Amino acid sequence: MNILKFAPLYMLILAIFTFFNIKITAAEQSFNTITPSTPVIYLQGWEMVKDIDPNSPIPDYSDFSWIKVNSSLNENLYSEGNWIIKTSIIIKDSLSEKTVFGMFPSGFITAYQIYWDKIIIANNGQIGINKANEKPGLRRFNFVLPHKLMNPGKHEIVLRLSNHRNISPWKWFYGTVAIGQYDFVLNKGLSNDYITLFILGVLFVAFFLNLFLFISRKGIIEHLLFSFVCLLIIFDYSVSIAPKIFSFTNTYIHFEYYFYQFNSLLFVTLFPTFLIYYFSLPKKTTVIILALNLLVYFLFTDIFNIFDILSLTVLILSTALTIWALILRREGSIIITIGLFISWAAFYFNFAFAGLSTTMAICTSFSIARQFAKKETAEKEAQLKSARLENELLKKNINPHFVLNTLTSIIVWLRKDSASAIKLIESLAEEFRMINQISSLKLIPITQEIDLCRAHLKIMSFRKGADYKLETLDIDENDDIPPMIFHTLIENGLTHGYENKSSGLFVLQRIKNQNSVKYILTNDGEFNFEDSETSTGFGAKYIKGRLEESFPGKWNFTSNKLDSGWQSTIEIKKKL
Repeated sequence: MNILKFAPLYMLILAIFTFFNIKITAAEQSFNTITPSTPVIYLQGWEMVKDIDPNSPIPDYSDFSWIKVNSSLNENLYSEGNWIIKTSIIIKDSLSEKTVFGMFPSGFITAYQIYWDKIIIANNGQIGINKANEKPGLRRFNFVLPHKLMNPGKHEIVLRLSNHRNISPWKWFYGTVAIGQYDFVLNKGLSNDYITLFILGVLFVAFFLNLFLFISRKGIIEHLLFSFVCLLIIFDYSVSIAPKIFSFTNTYIHFEYYFYQFNSLLFVTLFPTFLIYYFSLPKKTTVIILALNLLVYFLFTDIFNIFDILSLTVLILSTALTIWALILRREGSIIITIGLFISWAAFYFNFAFAGLSTTMAICTSFSIARQFAKKETAEKEAQLKSARLENELLKKNINPHFVLNTLTSIIVWLRKDSASAIKLIESLAEEFRMINQISSLKLIPITQEIDLCRAHLKIMSFRKGADYKLETLDIDENDDIPPMIFHTLIENGLTHGYENKSSGLFVLQRIKNQNSVKYILTNDGEFNFEDSETSTGFGAKYIKGRLEESFPGKWNFTSNKLDSGWQSTIEIKKKL
């Protein structure tokens, strides 16, 4: 499935949402209005003029000197220097003394004074005529408006400011001034802070959970990717809430600008990448994701819409990948889909980044925990199955029939050749000892398995008066395998292929390639037609059970008749 097929649809949806997400404002008001019931307003209708003498009182500039502050301003001409901006408000009716109003300027850099009807009422930082004598104000700055100033009628608000620290695309005239009921605005800010702290708590849990799973589950990459996703969002919220905890100057906004740009671009790339790994989709899709994100970033975003556009981008990409996973019936895709529905709703209600991050952190963590629980249950079932197989195997190898035949052989050899009888007893004791040592282990060195096989062949050679041998080719002594899998194959081969033969050769060969290791065991036995089908008896079930326990989902086992003998192949795939 080629994700490039989604590109036209993506562009169409992006255009539609961009259009509908544009904040349509009414024709610019000449005046801002405050009534007793007004909770908060953002002042509009600003005009600006160059401050030609910052050390003198504000002069009366002619009406022709003022320039409207709007998007048509030449940012290069009006970025650095000393400026005066003004607007007017109208207070309708008398305001109750019990209702306290405040002023909340934000986003202005670097230092400014605020005047109310030509009376200075606030000073944030120290205005200067150059960078040396300019002192930046605080990033978080608000104050109460004295009730005596809030008389009914028209009032003029003036900001006198200086900015000689233009170190990012953020301009001083992007700032805003809000006037509102002091308790209302503060409580609203506190509510947002509580939400932020709650989200940070959720994300910290998700971050540490996935980091722990990455370490404990032997480097499964999707856990590391999602822990990075959570960490990016933690950084994002931490940077936004830091000025409310620490006293940063308002030039901190330059750092915020660059950080949010970089962090957002990382997030919209990393989260879809996590989904690609989580749903086991083609890894090359990551390159397409990165290319689309860069295309959107450079062609569709600006300083005002970047977060809306990038939030929309990550939602569209994540939705496309999740639909793909749904079609392929990938585990966890339904839970992620539910999370994306909630995230789309959060985007619609202008809660995009916080809603997406929180919802996806919760849903993805739940999905990972559910997947982990299912895998743990499967591993326990595999262990129980392995234990049952182990008991059955011990009973099979130490059963009365085997012991009786071996003891009979010992009696025969005692009469014929006591030295050979002693060797048979020693071989039998050695095989029982090794079986007792390794039967409960999950993996053993392949050399130990080969020694066990040779001990069994020695016993069977004595018992049947035959000559059975095992040869090995290209065996790596560092390999570990489940116990008694080759022993079981050799035992089956002796049972079904050497009834009428007094000699036999088993050959175990190891073949390594880029993606797997194969062990091929062949013998020269004589097998009839009924034995030519792949074994479905106890031996095959034991081998498959042991392989699944040690290498879940990463093995193959085949066993087939050859023109002159039998061949069994065990393939163990490497971790991807």
